[in-house]
Amino acid sequence: MSVDTHDLLGLVFEVFTWIGFGCAVVVLLAMLIARAADGSWIETHGVIVDGPVDPERPEGPAGREVRWMTEAAELYSRPVSDAEFDALRDPEEPNVFYARREPSRARFTRSADHAKALRLLFWVSFGIGVVCSVASIVLLFVADAA
Repeated sequence: MSVDTHDLLGLVFEVFTWIGFGCAVVVLLAMLIARAADGSWIETHGVIVDGPVDPERPEGPAGREVRWMTEAAELYSRPVSDAEFDALRDPEEPNVFYARREPSRARFTRSADHAKALRLLFWVSFGIGVVCSVASIVLLFVADAA
């Protein structure tokens, strides 16, 4: 039994269409669960200051910390790593996002890294599904023309 090239390509495109769209649905559900677990984040302005001097190492660098105020006028702070400081667009007055449920947690970006990774994975798998479904439809018209 011989298999026609158009039929084989059609089968491959069909399989990758289902895989792409199926993975996109699973990743979308994971994104929704991760977003719900992450909670909501409120944007505020922060200030970077030199941290307290370590009594065990008075000659060493004090480090940096970011301080921010919540809507309830509570002041919080946390240490800032060198990598975070270097990634800031405006180190003089950075935008800080703090968790509504736990205002002592803060970050410098609106969404977490895992949310960005899931979003990228969703668009890649959805794109594979779209490209393969379009290619499958084009292959139907090409097979009929031949």
